[in-house]
Amino acid sequence: MAELHASAALIQGQTRAETASLCPRTLLTRQQLLVISDLLCMLALPLTGSLLMRESEDLFRNLWFYALLALLTVLLTASHGGYRKWARQPASIAANSFLATSLAMLALALLLGDPHILTRAWTAADLGITPLLLAGGRSLLAIHTEADDPAQAGRGTLVICYDHCPRDLPRALAEKRISRNVAGVLHLSRLHEPGNWHRWPELPDPQALLQLIHERDIKDVVFIHHPALESFSAALHQELLAELLAFPAQIWMAFDLASNLPDVLKSRSGACKLMPIATEELITSANPAKRLLDLLGGTTLLALVAPLLLALAMAVRLSSPGPVLFRQTRIGAHGRRFSLLKFRTMTHAPERPFVQAQTGDARITPAGRILRRLSLDELPQLINVLRGDMSLVGPRPHAPETQVEGLSFETALRLYRLRHRVKPGMTGLAQIRGQRGATPAIAALEQRLASDLEYIQNWSLGLDLSILLRTLPAVLSQKNAY
Repeated sequence: MAELHASAALIQGQTRAETASLCPRTLLTRQQLLVISDLLCMLALPLTGSLLMRESEDLFRNLWFYALLALLTVLLTASHGGYRKWARQPASIAANSFLATSLAMLALALLLGDPHILTRAWTAADLGITPLLLAGGRSLLAIHTEADDPAQAGRGTLVICYDHCPRDLPRALAEKRISRNVAGVLHLSRLHEPGNWHRWPELPDPQALLQLIHERDIKDVVFIHHPALESFSAALHQELLAELLAFPAQIWMAFDLASNLPDVLKSRSGACKLMPIATEELITSANPAKRLLDLLGGTTLLALVAPLLLALAMAVRLSSPGPVLFRQTRIGAHGRRFSLLKFRTMTHAPERPFVQAQTGDARITPAGRILRRLSLDELPQLINVLRGDMSLVGPRPHAPETQVEGLSFETALRLYRLRHRVKPGMTGLAQIRGQRGATPAIAALEQRLASDLEYIQNWSLGLDLSILLRTLPAVLSQKNAY
């Protein structure tokens, strides 16, 4: 793997040390320019509009409002990768962040009952021009910064083909603004044969490809379409696709339209075309509206249940010796692991190996049984939501050691990894349908996975709100909690 990385660095004509020395400074400057551009775009229109419309008195009285709006928008944009290197559609992220924050601030203004905030300048800035200014400012900035940005050296692309890559592929990658820094090529028809097409490092097997995704900042995966994929290596092709969909990368299908043309025409055809089949923004939970719901909802719920949390903590403490909170490693978005928080409901045994709780489990304390029955032990996960590890709504996170019929969940169901495209949630579609508790059979796991994938495919803010409203009745009526 070390040789593979060295080869990739040589393709760019730079050593790893040169890349490391150039990227941080350039990225910092570019991030600062993006933040300044966004702030100017958000503040310029309210300032100018208020002065031209002779609303300067309202302007200075509500300056805190516009400043807070701009600050929250920058923070929300940053939390969703809008200032990262080579972020997908950063202008769209910034504009959506502004609109989401504007709606929240507008609701706050209505609750405060302050008519001076809702000026004509505010309405124009909120509903019309500012999102366009944000997108335009970022686009102009990109023209001057992206062309010579050495950060491209740190961005990787993977190519998966049957036996060969179209010779026009580099041009097609450039046309779609995909990095030509190809970290590896996997030939499905000759997995162990040496190759050096276009000096791109060749991967020996699918596991090397998945390992490379973990180690490198892979943003794009390109599948080269070939008729043989429908028969010879179709199973391997589908399994690889299912694995890759769990990662935050954009997946492309490349079609070599010139493969049947005469040789004299191939060099002029430019007929390698790329079509996106899965994008980072399409499925991932990293969107401003959902994150804003998590922040506002999580903060509000945490404030409302604070007295209850204190009472529950005292009950746990008095029920048995040990810490109040139980921390356990769970699998989060894109396979990243995080520490999930719960009220401790079992007797404290630090060295005890992981064993999934069962009905009538003797380890559960009397207080813990009540907490588990009403799902009150899950309330500390509001902290996980505010941290960004979880969302209020999403597939429930499972421990890496959890098994069904002696198999890990990923082994039992090939599509199980697809649920990792989003952040796990405190509640979800499966939970309000009563699909919770132990999974003694693969069939039960299939039902939960079907609900999770249905949620991911049909996500909307309205669906999240509907699930949140239906959670409490579902908890009170559930029969399979223990």
